[in-house]
Amino acid sequence: MATLITPHWEAITPSARVLLAVLGQLPLLRPFYLGGGTALALRLGHRISQDLDLFANIESLDDVLRHSIIEELRKGHAVNVLRDSVFGLILEANGQAISFFSYGYPMLESTDLVSGVQIAGILDIGLMKMDAVAGRGTRRDFYDLYFIASLVSLDELFAQSTKKYPHSRGFEMRVLVALVDFDVADQQDEPTLLLPAEWSEVKAFFITEARRLGRRWFGLTNS
Repeated sequence: MATLITPHWEAITPSARVLLAVLGQLPLLRPFYLGGGTALALRLGHRISQDLDLFANIESLDDVLRHSIIEELRKGHAVNVLRDSVFGLILEANGQAISFFSYGYPMLESTDLVSGVQIAGILDIGLMKMDAVAGRGTRRDFYDLYFIASLVSLDELFAQSTKKYPHSRGFEMRVLVALVDFDVADQQDEPTLLLPAEWSEVKAFFITEARRLGRRWFGLTNS
């Protein structure tokens, strides 16, 4: 497993960087990898991201694992547990938001290491962001997917989606529809960007891509 040589530390908060180093020293977290916007920000440096979202390809977070994580973090941190279930553990450690999720889907790329913590690759982050756009559609999700698409095309992401989500029926259609649904995102504030982009151009990109993909897949002439 390679180490990410030049992570964009400027894209995450100092408290997130400190806590990431702590997590990298905990053997019980070896199965977890950093995903989401913070993983992408460390790779691309495109925006400021604050939360640490860690995932593991396991069916659930059992009581023993969740308790162990909490107890380890309480050694030197003030821990406030916000959610504690078999599907997710969400807490704050010295005010820094951190989440642990069971995410039973395979990794398609090798992970890298940042401060001893596995970090997902662009392809896997891209597919997870497609899933996020289809599920919640926040403005930061659209921005993240926009920057990912400059490196991995939407065509390639869709082509790989059946490997990532082999049992998710209708994934492509759900994402295609969500790519032009800006109802939630239009009501939200801009993320703090470190690379140039405008919300209007992000929306225009996805509208154009959705039309193109719709024509190719279904012969659609409007979207």
